[in-house]
Order: sequence, then C-alpha cells, then structure tokens
Amino acid sequence: MFPGQLSSQAFHEDIFSTLRDDDSRIYELITKEYERLQNTLQLIAAENQCSKAVLAALGSVIQNKTTEGFPGARYHGGCEVVDEVERLAAARAKEAFGAKYANVQPHSGSQANQICMTAILKAGDKVLSHGLEQGGHPSHGGSGSLTGKFFEIESYFVDKRSFLLDYDAIREQAFKVRPKLIVCGASVYSREIDFKRFREIADEVGAYLLADISHLAGLVMAGAHPSCVDYAHFTTTSTYKAGGPRGGLILMGKDYDLPMKFSDRDMPLWKCIQAATFPGVQGTPYFNNMAAKAVFFKETLSDEYKARQFKIIENAKRLAGNLSGLGYDVLTGGTDNHMVLINVESLREALTGTIAQRSLEDCGMTVDAMLLPYDKKPVFITSGIRLGTPIVTRNGMGGQEIDSISELIDVVLREVKVKSDSEYEIDKSLRDEVSNKVKQLCGRFPMRY
Repeated sequence: MFPGQLSSQAFHEDIFSTLRDDDSRIYELITKEYERLQNTLQLIAAENQCSKAVLAALGSVIQNKTTEGFPGARYHGGCEVVDEVERLAAARAKEAFGAKYANVQPHSGSQANQICMTAILKAGDKVLSHGLEQGGHPSHGGSGSLTGKFFEIESYFVDKRSFLLDYDAIREQAFKVRPKLIVCGASVYSREIDFKRFREIADEVGAYLLADISHLAGLVMAGAHPSCVDYAHFTTTSTYKAGGPRGGLILMGKDYDLPMKFSDRDMPLWKCIQAATFPGVQGTPYFNNMAAKAVFFKETLSDEYKARQFKIIENAKRLAGNLSGLGYDVLTGGTDNHMVLINVESLREALTGTIAQRSLEDCGMTVDAMLLPYDKKPVFITSGIRLGTPIVTRNGMGGQEIDSISELIDVVLREVKVKSDSEYEIDKSLRDEVSNKVKQLCGRFPMRY
C-alpha cells in the first residue's frame, strides 16, 4: 500500500461521515428516516429490514463497475471480481430455493417478470393472470404496465363469498382463453397458493407457468410455505420483501433446460432468459446489489432466518385472530402467510382504508390502505387495509406485543372521527397517548440488523 492509500476497511468505514460533511441535507434526511423507523411500528406487508452486512455491500466500491452480459461473456474488461460475485450470488440463490438455475441480475421483481414474459411471448400473445383489482400486481398485466400494453391479458378472480382462489373456475377459464402463459402469485392474498394445481392447469392447456412469489419468498426459502420452483417454469421474486436488498431474481427448477425457439433459434429456457435479460430488457447490472443479494442468500440458510419466517406467520395469525375477535372483518377469516387483510368499512359506517391508514400513521403505526377484491371504493380511497408482520417479528416482537398492537389499532379506528372519504379528526390526547405507547413498545424492541 502506498502512502495516502486507505485500506478497504478504512475507506468504507469513512463513508457515512463523509456524507455528513459533504451533503448535510441528505445526511439529515437519512437520519430522519432512521428515527422514523426506530420510533414507529412498521406493519406494511411489502417491507422488511436488511442486515448491516447487506447495507455494507450496497454501499461498497463494487457499485463502480460497469459491464453488460454474464460471467465469462462480458462486454467490458476488468470483470474477474464481479464475475465471482455474480456466480456466488447465483449459487447461493439456487441453494436457498432448491433451484437448478438462478438469474440475479434483474433490478426488480417487475423487471424479472418482464424478462420472463419477453423471453417466451410475442406481442399480442395471451396471458391469464390474477386480476389487478383483485390482488394481482401491475407487472402481471396491468393496463398501465409494459405487459398490459404488449400482451393480451385475461384475468382470473377470487370467489365472491370466500375470497379464495377457485381453481376449478381458473381451469375453466384457462380452457376458454387458451393462454400461452399463466401467472400466479398475488400482492393481496392471505392464503396458501396451490402451485401444483396451477401447473396441472397450465399443462392441460399447453401454457407456461410463471409464479411470482415476491411476497412469499422468505416463507418459501424457510419451508413455511410450499415451494413453486419445480412446478413453475419460471419463479420470480423481489429480494427486499424477504429481508434482502432492493432487486429481483429469476429461478428455474426441473424445466430449466427445456428447449424452445428464441429468435428463430432452438435454445434451452435458461438461455432464453439470459438473452431476454441482456440485451432484451436491461443493460448494466447493479453489482453492489448483486453482492448484497449474495450476502442475503447466505443469511437465509441460517436456522435463525428460517425460524423467523415461521414466527412471522404465527404473529400474523395472532393479529388476524385478535382483530377478528374485536369485530373486524378479516378477509378469508385469517391468514396462512405474513399478511392480514381487513375490510374496515364493515367496522364503522363511512370508515375507509385511506382514513384508517392515515389515522394509524398519525399515531405511529404504518400500514397500507388496500383495494380489496370486489371493492366498490375508488383505488385511492379503498375499503380495506393490509397489515404485515415481517418487521415487528424481525425486531423480536411476539404474542404479547401483537396483542398490544391489536389493541392500539382498535382504539384508533374506533375513535377516529370521519368527516369524508379522506378527511378525519383524532382527539389530540388520544393521539398522544397511543403514540407514546407505540414509542415505548419500539424502545423495547429497537431495529435489529
């Protein structure tokens, strides 16, 4: 090492203090966000916390490397290190999910879906997916998304009474539509998904099956929810909902080398996915995120991580049971995963999801207003809320704390004064009392990394 050069450890340890000195405004905003997370209850089902090791990888010099392509076939020089990083991330992802192939380059779960769809579909091909307003995801065929604009989308729905997937009805619709691709997986569905049945339906109509498990990935890795990897032709997920860095992932099981025609050439499915990744959908991969994914996938192999996924479900079930006992309309009567769906409109006349979300946030509890299946309210008002237990569980909360959270939610939603679909008032003394109880609870269970 030459005079003036810092070791890698010294260089990276100095990053945050450098930010404070060079851009105090951004430093202040990051500090405010840290304080918000420390002093409020995070109950959003789509959020999680990554470890300090993952954060370190995200903030490392490896983000400076530019190249396209895949390990061993790059379009720039100097890729020896990043090739090893990507191979390690993919190997750990395959081990974590029991997969035969892993593509760790997608920038997001949505891009992972776009890659898979453009690999096997042509413009105008038919796709059968979970309806967006029924709990699906925009990247599965929403009218405003790339997939909705380029492919012919047909939607399947949940049962109007039970709010459960009706696999017989989905099969019947698949025979009518004859799609080239069926997409399963949802953003608003609290029960176990039968991936085996979806594959049987896909096989019967000659369709590919894509399973988007962005909300379920952590549970699947731990064995807390059945895996889809050997049922679906393609499994996609975001990596942050399971507790990792921002990014996407594509997995394949036993069908990874199934032959298909891509750009008039016969290629195995996994090579079609790589070609659709680059130059198909995206260019330079984010190697800092890729390094962080490698760190995260190693973490998911631990007994602590796996046990926590079962605890997440246990806490969600307790939260659902508590709220149901307090008179709330819990969709499907409970949950099999990390999320709890509540129809707040049925609790009190004129109460909306928007008011529920905002009033709870005023009192230190962050949740999502959520459009429920067959919801008659506008998308930015909604009749429901979605609650999730990943973060409070990661921070060490258990049954007793879930009971306290249930009571705090209940007191706010019963006492908030509704003025319109989106306007409300909360008594200041009530807000202060609940906020103080939330801060005390968070103080006992600070963020764990």
